[in-house]
Amino acid sequence: MKIRCRTLATTASVLALGCISASAQQVTGTPDSPAATTTIDGKLLPPPPPEFGGVINERASESKAWWAPRVVPPKGAPNVLLIMTDDQGFGAPSTFGGVVPTPAMDRIAAQGLRYTNFHSTSLCSPTRAALITGRNHHSVGFGVVGEISTGFPGYDSIIPIEKGTIGTTLKANGYATSWFGKNHNTPSYQSSQAGPFNQWPNGMGFEYFYGFVGGDASQWQPNLFRNTTAIYPFQDNPSWNLTTAMADEAIQHVKQLKEIAPDKPFFVYYVPGGTHAPHHPTPDWIKKISDMHLFDQGWNKLRETIFANQKRLGIMPDHAKLTPWPKELPQWDSIGELEKKLFIKQADVYGAYLAYTDHEIGRVIQAVEDLGELNNTLIIYIGGDNGASAEGMINGTPNEFTTFNGVPVPVKAQYLWYPFWGSDKTFPHFAAPWAWAMDTPFKWVKQVPSHFGGTAQGVAMSWPGHINDVGGIRRQFHHVIDIAPTILEATGISQPDTIDGIKQSPMEGVSMAYTWDKANANAKTTHTTQYFEMLGNRSIYHDGWVAATTPITLPWELSSAPPPDVITGYKWELYNVQEDPTQFNDLAAKMPEKVKELQAVFDVEAKKYNVLPLDNTTLARWNTPRPSLTAGQTVFTYSGELTGVPASAAPSILNKSYAITAEVEIPNGGAEGMIVTEGGRFGGYGLLLSKGVAGLRRGKPVFLYNLLNLKRTVWSGPELSAGKHTIVFDFKSDGPGLGKGGTGVLSVDGKEVDRKSIEHGTPITFPEDETFDVGQDTRTGVAMLEYRYDPPFKFTGKINKLTFKLGPELKDPAQAKAELGPMPAPEPDPIEESKSQKPPANVGKK
Repeated sequence: MKIRCRTLATTASVLALGCISASAQQVTGTPDSPAATTTIDGKLLPPPPPEFGGVINERASESKAWWAPRVVPPKGAPNVLLIMTDDQGFGAPSTFGGVVPTPAMDRIAAQGLRYTNFHSTSLCSPTRAALITGRNHHSVGFGVVGEISTGFPGYDSIIPIEKGTIGTTLKANGYATSWFGKNHNTPSYQSSQAGPFNQWPNGMGFEYFYGFVGGDASQWQPNLFRNTTAIYPFQDNPSWNLTTAMADEAIQHVKQLKEIAPDKPFFVYYVPGGTHAPHHPTPDWIKKISDMHLFDQGWNKLRETIFANQKRLGIMPDHAKLTPWPKELPQWDSIGELEKKLFIKQADVYGAYLAYTDHEIGRVIQAVEDLGELNNTLIIYIGGDNGASAEGMINGTPNEFTTFNGVPVPVKAQYLWYPFWGSDKTFPHFAAPWAWAMDTPFKWVKQVPSHFGGTAQGVAMSWPGHINDVGGIRRQFHHVIDIAPTILEATGISQPDTIDGIKQSPMEGVSMAYTWDKANANAKTTHTTQYFEMLGNRSIYHDGWVAATTPITLPWELSSAPPPDVITGYKWELYNVQEDPTQFNDLAAKMPEKVKELQAVFDVEAKKYNVLPLDNTTLARWNTPRPSLTAGQTVFTYSGELTGVPASAAPSILNKSYAITAEVEIPNGGAEGMIVTEGGRFGGYGLLLSKGVAGLRRGKPVFLYNLLNLKRTVWSGPELSAGKHTIVFDFKSDGPGLGKGGTGVLSVDGKEVDRKSIEHGTPITFPEDETFDVGQDTRTGVAMLEYRYDPPFKFTGKINKLTFKLGPELKDPAQAKAELGPMPAPEPDPIEESKSQKPPANVGKK
């Protein structure tokens, strides 16, 4: 067994693993020939060009040609397939005791190792930034998700150039690098067609990108990119689903690489949207999981089942205790049959999404085997980037953006979507108690870094012939920052001293390769200290102990109360996690000096890694001004067509008065189509000319405001004749305050044609996977029944000029403190009869 290693903890481990130093240059072929290759020491990236080694005289016949050798990784360096799912929960997959079958993850565990004490940051983009850099999330600007970034080094959502990614390092050393799926590490204010693109995957060392930008995306109509170009393969293809399409894309990409350059190793970063909301499996998977009745006995019984499985599998030691159910969440037996039926449906769709996601991951793994590359591939499969998500609020929601806007949807109202749950007619999220159950045996959920329910991720890792304890379990404490150093050690590639002339700071993680040897199954961890912090909540792991703050807000609620002082307002807990791996027994009252000792360790780590200043606000950070292409701009002008513009680069009509003026030209015979829109089915607005029915009511100017797919308000005017017209929608807000209503007036050629008032506006955000479009609508339509259309609904007239004039923000700080909950959820519009859905054409495609 040979492993190319940079450094190992001890001489004994070097001897045990048979490691080879990667420092010596490896040259193949005649040095001056086109076929020559060489490794590099990797200290300077890109490597400086070698001196010309030939001879130059006046005549070519008297000269000697010379070719610089092609840079390749060290001999025997493996392919790397790095997989991470989203919002999964430690106890959800069968590999870690869950009831949802995950045979692909099971397969990797059976061929390698399972890690039961591996941790994330507790939130999406921070974990992902740490994963691809090998450094703590605050060190690389992602102390929080980019949507609430602030102007401090630890929180600005910019990965510093002195902290290059694993993609950059492997690419410069001769790897083919690619990224498939979720990209939550491009700052929202840099995600438009205007760039800059240095913080996109292609600018972070990944030569090929196929995926979506942002925290989540519909799997039916995602904001999908190939490299930096938006693509729309789902248009006119209603059975298309990204989960399968992404696997198809990755399989074809790897096949192409190995056919063109069979000796060139690949690094594939594969990060599907599952199981982050929206839970969008295909109908066949929903039926398959529903027929298994996995969740019929409810969340309390589910926890007991998972915990028993975990002990049977050795995931949890025999002495581990199941943490208690929180009083803030209802017991299953305390809720009515109406609620139970809805909640079982929610869980079935989530379980189907997890099983579907794992199935497509399995297709990618099988493709690697079919290419004959499995034995030469290090596969790391991380189950989630944080704990299971409770962001569906206490009862779940058919539209995740109701949560982000602080609007709970009552159970009875949710039943209007029951037949369509998981389809493109929903953007669903399950009820918070399911998240607590999916994090069995731990306490808490996503967003909470202080307890393992927020940070524990099951990991399966395989590399045939190099892991000599096949099927083993590892309990050493490790963190997501340890993955990049592990990859470097496996490939025999050094961390660079400089990238593009910029001195690189050392990686802050440690390699996990020492755990691969059976002799080290019970070795002490080499990761002895790790801080955690998110939204002011924090903890510190040190030498088997954890000191942690008690969370003061509930992740399934948007609290209206001002947070306590971020330093003095928290109670601390204490756990000996070597003896108490589930954080069951709080020892803080018995050992106050130990708590103080660990608090001091946290303070040191916080100062070292840009954690300061601590900030436990949420709503204020969501609405903080950020540098963007629209900052300070109040007048926007467009013409013709423009599509795919993210909200950060578009005029925001939220919480203000505004006027939209469209100067259009209508051809003979009339026109129809979208003039301008932002958002879609799950919230937004559109100014359009109606499609009509059987030629009737076509060409009517319409402004439609969609309040979170709960209530639609329509302003309309008479049909437009051929010629030039000016359409104006003028809205006067009732503000100040978030989510205030107001009065809108629709005018045509200077004449008022409709006036209506709305009680509520959207307070925080339109759907983040939708975009601002002029001249067509690229994803989902804002209309439901009245004035319904099918995207892209291109405008068939001519837009000579489109102008937005925005009033000032009307966000009263006093109002901002008020919870958004006082905005009652309006009664939803009736939903049309569901179209029969066949399994997507690309499901199971080989």
